[in-house]
Amino acid sequence: MGMGNAQALMLSTRWKVFRGDSTSRRDLLFTVVKPSVIQLRGPTKVNVFLASNDAEQTCDFRITGSYHDGACAVSLGDSDTVIAKASSIDRRFSVVSALLGKNTYSVTVNPGIDYAFIVALVVILDEMHYQR
Repeated sequence: MGMGNAQALMLSTRWKVFRGDSTSRRDLLFTVVKPSVIQLRGPTKVNVFLASNDAEQTCDFRITGSYHDGACAVSLGDSDTVIAKASSIDRRFSVVSALLGKNTYSVTVNPGIDYAFIVALVVILDEMHYQR
């Protein structure tokens, strides 16, 4: 799964996720977009667009969370229907996360939802936070 940023001129942080090591448009799985506006109050909202959603007028999924609380929820589009939740765990309990210097997360995923997709979103959210 390849991940990367688009041009710095854009007013948002965009991560494109591809199938395998490809960067071809036909292998694009989804795009994660974080608005550049710093939200001082309330949770951070990050939009997720599936590859088939070219127009990106409305998001297919939305991640709402707080970096300070270390918790986030993934919902269907703009709805309040939560399909997964993640919360950070104290990194001292994980040797791998201590080596990588990253948070470890506990993830709860609703039945029928692609677990790998949710984990990818949590990893991207973590990377966006540490980019600052």
